Amino acid sequence: MALEVAKVNEIPPGGVKRVRAYEQDILLSSVDGTIYATSSRCGHSGASLARGTLQGKIVMCPLHGAKFDVTTGKYISGPQLGMPQEIMQKLPQDFLAMMQKSAEIVAEIGVEPLRTYRVSIKGESVFLEVSV
Repeated sequence: MALEVAKVNEIPPGGVKRVRAYEQDILLSSVDGTIYATSSRCGHSGASLARGTLQGKIVMCPLHGAKFDVTTGKYISGPQLGMPQEIMQKLPQDFLAMMQKSAEIVAEIGVEPLRTYRVSIKGESVFLEVSV
C-alpha cells in the first residue's frame, strides 16, 4: 500500500525532509533529481538524520558524524568525535580525558545500515511503500 508523504517541491535538490509514515520516521533525500527514502534515525545513535548534512548521496549524523549512503542505506564511516585542534588546545586536561573516554565508548557501539523504502512519484506527490 502506497501512502502520500510529501510534495516533490518540499524536498529541495540536495536537501532532505523528515516525514512520519506507518509509525516510522522516514528521511526523504533528493539526490541528482531522484528522491530516496531511508530510516531517519542514525544507525549508530538514533539521532535524527534530518538534522544532519547531505553532501551528494552521503548523509552525516549531526551527533557523532556517522555517514550513510541514502541511495542504498549503506553505512560508510564514523562515528567520530572531535573538535578543531585550536579549540582542543584551550580545553582543560580533565575535560579532554573525559572526551577521550567517551570516544572509546562510542567507538565500540555498532552501526547498523539504514533501512530503505520504495518511493514513487505521481504528479507532484511523493509516495512511500512500507511493509509493516
